[in-house]
Amino acid sequence: QPVVYGDAISTYVRSVRLALEEKGVSHTLVAVDLVKGQHKEEAHLVRHPWGKMPAFEHDGNSFYEVSAILRYIDEVFPEPALMPATPVGRIRVNQVMSIVDSYGYAASITNIFIPRVLVPSLGGQTDEAQVEAAKPQAALFLKEIGRLLGDASYFGGAAVSLADLLVLPVLTYLRATPEGQALLAATPSIEAWMGRMSERGSVQAVMPAN
Repeated sequence: QPVVYGDAISTYVRSVRLALEEKGVSHTLVAVDLVKGQHKEEAHLVRHPWGKMPAFEHDGNSFYEVSAILRYIDEVFPEPALMPATPVGRIRVNQVMSIVDSYGYAASITNIFIPRVLVPSLGGQTDEAQVEAAKPQAALFLKEIGRLLGDASYFGGAAVSLADLLVLPVLTYLRATPEGQALLAATPSIEAWMGRMSERGSVQAVMPAN
């Protein structure tokens, strides 16, 4: 069965585990403690040269980079499909995934959640300027994925896609900040989408506290 290396609190580890849950595929999570810095230790650098997570092993093959892992899971375990059947649907999913990787994660996690929540929890002080500077980018991220969602239930249309599984853990942490709550309140379609996602068995299994 697949092996996922990473911390259960990591957004992208959660995305991979959500995909496996949606497919009904059992997996093993090998803990790599973010707070203790285990992702920067040699044992993990062998799996991921940049010391990020998750890393992934299956059937004698090893991979890293969350989007690549998600696409592998969808191809190797075909049911239910987590990519739309149409070219336009697939490119929309790929577009949203790229937006998360290129812009949304940094704005939401690196520059709002981490300084606002994680740093203080470890005894540090929030860099208010960092958070303030990130708010317009986080707002743009939410506005644009809201536009791309449109009137659909999910980013790929009527069924959950890889894009939904990549976006949700990021926005769950963003929502844990006062800035994120205000930004999400201004994007009601995304708030409603988060409500739909929270009802899924995969989300309740991987992110039960959220």
